[in-house]
Formats: sequence, C-alpha cells, structure tokens
Amino acid sequence: MNSDSYDSSSPNPEPAAPKSAQEKLDDLSNTLTEAILKGGRDAKRAFEDGMPKVKSEFAKGLHDVAYAVGYAAIFGATLVREATPDALREGLRNGAASGRKAADEVMRQRREKAEREEKTDAAADAEGAWA
Repeated sequence: MNSDSYDSSSPNPEPAAPKSAQEKLDDLSNTLTEAILKGGRDAKRAFEDGMPKVKSEFAKGLHDVAYAVGYAAIFGATLVREATPDALREGLRNGAASGRKAADEVMRQRREKAEREEKTDAAADAEGAWA
C-alpha cells in the first residue's frame, strides 16, 4: 500500500493530502520502471526456458537436411556410375580433358595478346616522348 494513501487501521483517520504533479509523475515513473523490469525478467526466463528446446529442434533439422543432401549425392552418383555405359563415361572424361585444354589455350592467347598490346603501348609512349 502507498504510504500517502489512507490507512484504515489508524485510530484517527485523516484524508490523504492531494498529491502534487511531481509526486504523480514519480509514481508513474516508478510504476513504469517496475513494469519494464518485470517484463524483462519474464522475457529472460521465457528465453532461458525455451532455448534448449529451440537448439534441440534446430540441431535435429540440421541433421535431417545434412542426411538428405548426403543421401541424394551418394545415391545419385552411385546410380549414375552404375547405369552409365563405359563408352559414355570415357566420352565424358575425354570431353572434359579436351575442354580443359581448349580453355587453357584461350587463356594463353589472351595473355599473349595483352602482353603484345602492353609492349605496343609502351613503345608508342616512348616515341611520343621524343617527338
């Protein structure tokens, strides 16, 4: 009970004096502060109580996803390996090697072209300096 309120147990009941604006604001501030702190404590308790369950469910979900990915990858690769004729496998292997060689050749040609252009630009800059 508020100390400023009427106390019925006192022998001479006196009416409580009206509160000033400052006292009303202080009471409001104290009430709000108490409510915020209580809400924070309740939220923290709820979080601490719920967190182990959330972690457990997340770990189970993560396990299930990893299991599905691993299963699909290995099952698919094994099925393709067993179902693919030798000629197809050899053709894919040879095609991949030829593609790698062609890509290396294109990259080599681009590097050589860039080096030639760099030398030409350097020679033109040197000529321009003496002109």
